[in-house]
Amino acid sequence: MTTSQSTRTPSVNPALTVLSSLILPGLGQVLLKKRGRGLMIFLATAVLAFLINWSFVHQNIAKVTLGGMATSWLWLALILFWVWNVLDVSALRADKAFSILPGIVCTAVILYVIAWNVTDVKLGRLIERFNDARSVAANLLNPDMITISVNGQDQICSWGCIQTYVSDKLAGRPTAGTIRPSDNLLDIFGRVKPLPAPKWQVNLGLAAPDSKVNTFVAGSMIETIAMGLMATLFSTILAIPISFFAARNIMSRLPGGMAIYYAARGILNVVRAIDTIVWGLIVIVWVGLGTFAGVVALTIHSVAALGKLFSEEIEHIDPGPVEAVTASGANLAQTIRFAVIPQLVPSFLAYSLLRWDINMRSATVIGFVAGGGIGFFVIETVRMGGYQQYATALWAVAVVIMLVDYISEKWRESILKDQPQKDETKKRPFANTLRTAFYVILGTAVFAYGWNITEISIRSMLNPGKNFGQLILDFISIDLSQQVVQVVFQQMLVTIFQAMLATTLGALIALPFSFLAAKNLTGRSLLSAWIYYLTRGMFNILRSIEALLYVVIFIFWVGIGPFAGMLALAVTSFALIGKLFSESIENIELGPIEAVNATGADRLQTIAYAVIPQIIPPFVSYLLYQWDINVRMATIIGFAGGGGIGLTLTTFFGSLQYHKAGTVVAFIVIVVALMDFASAKLREELI
Repeated sequence: MTTSQSTRTPSVNPALTVLSSLILPGLGQVLLKKRGRGLMIFLATAVLAFLINWSFVHQNIAKVTLGGMATSWLWLALILFWVWNVLDVSALRADKAFSILPGIVCTAVILYVIAWNVTDVKLGRLIERFNDARSVAANLLNPDMITISVNGQDQICSWGCIQTYVSDKLAGRPTAGTIRPSDNLLDIFGRVKPLPAPKWQVNLGLAAPDSKVNTFVAGSMIETIAMGLMATLFSTILAIPISFFAARNIMSRLPGGMAIYYAARGILNVVRAIDTIVWGLIVIVWVGLGTFAGVVALTIHSVAALGKLFSEEIEHIDPGPVEAVTASGANLAQTIRFAVIPQLVPSFLAYSLLRWDINMRSATVIGFVAGGGIGFFVIETVRMGGYQQYATALWAVAVVIMLVDYISEKWRESILKDQPQKDETKKRPFANTLRTAFYVILGTAVFAYGWNITEISIRSMLNPGKNFGQLILDFISIDLSQQVVQVVFQQMLVTIFQAMLATTLGALIALPFSFLAAKNLTGRSLLSAWIYYLTRGMFNILRSIEALLYVVIFIFWVGIGPFAGMLALAVTSFALIGKLFSESIENIELGPIEAVNATGADRLQTIAYAVIPQIIPPFVSYLLYQWDINVRMATIIGFAGGGGIGLTLTTFFGSLQYHKAGTVVAFIVIVVALMDFASAKLREELI
């Protein structure tokens, strides 16, 4: 009778594992086959040690004096983290679970103390300049939309003025004056002006030569809508063929296709890591200032984003039809035409609509650098101190973006929902033919109008500015001198910490509001319904406005710098995280809630014991996701005075130091890529 040999790995000496972790954090975990955990602990220790030293050397953060020697008290937190690492190894060696909480607390203390200081958070400014903030808030709540003429003098008609006017009209009383849409509102949405008759009207005999006809002149908001539409259309058309080069299951069928695949994926990742605003700075040297520059910048970024989404969708197709068509002797082109494309149409349309939503938001701020659109309008009004005019732009952006969001969501639902296949053998009714013709004509008209409004010029693309070639060469030849790298690295850290503080602040404030915006918890009373809709409405309004537009408000309140940028990011984080949190709460299992309610628990107890345990994993995932987004956003809020790497980038561009600007962009690409990787790994480890 043979005895079976043990297949277990020889045990590691307990003293050796503890000693190894004492010498090198994470090594004990690696010896115990917990390689991922050990590597994370080692990297965390190295990063924390570097940050403590850097913050002390450059900004004297957490400085204390011990026996005549100056040092940072944050080293104590790192020592405690080191001790936790040793205790973690001891617990793992004994097959016991040891809480990760002490390690997280030590890490948080170090990171948040440094972040608080480098972001220049001074809460006193919120109180000291509260009166300034209150005056801005009053202007924002009373936008310049209606003008009332009293005794020949025009003035802004606030909400109270409008209410009084309507009441007087309904009661038959004489009004204080006459009202009309303000010039500011017309500048945003457009107005009718007498302009020279276009040639086509003269040629058709509809207008006399040299005559003037009433013509609608688009406002800045209409320009913004056109920019978003045209960029989405162009990027979709360009991204479709590119996405096939970035799809592994397609390129693996070609000789040398994998090299093309990796090159395409790399280019897409780099291009989408650079924000639209940064592309706008480059494009204006190419085609000049204006709405066309905004369209090109949006298109470049959207092609990369859509190309990645499309390629991933191609990789996830059902291989059955592909194998069937290939078995019939079809070549690669025929396989794509008959087996791949039919599976992709619904998802491609849905992603294009999603990108339209994103492009509309980006189009509202691209004018900060490219000119044209509502972003340029905001810059001009703020420079003149016109906060009531700026408020009108904010309200216009919020309304338009919410409408686009709603339309896009409904269309995506309609495209992706399961529907029975139509019988193509039947002749379509005449009404369907007319409807199709109507959509074609309408789409053509919208395209022609958008082309005209955005001033698209193929000639200007083929004849770039004189300095464009030199800009590209300087941009590629990045400056890696010690002085430049030190400045860029420091501001990049400020940007990362900005994003971290904004995510934390936004999440803390959003957490209680998310419970109020969850329909399954608010109850069925009339008051609960009002609270639910008001909270959801607040989330939708705040998240429809880009952080770059909020910076303008906060620099007036707390001054120019990273603190203002952090607060602006916190507002958008609050809105988006609140919406995501509330949706997670609405999607929880009802069983635990019913079980806890059956014990006689009140609402707070139900939330504590039946709701919170279910929502912690998605909450952690959303926090990491939002931090990733905020890092990207923080790279550009400096363009409006929000500090960080965006301010450094715009300074280099403004002084024509393109080689230094290239260094900034290279850092941004690397950091965004690392954040993508790190957040994905953290979600895997924590959730």
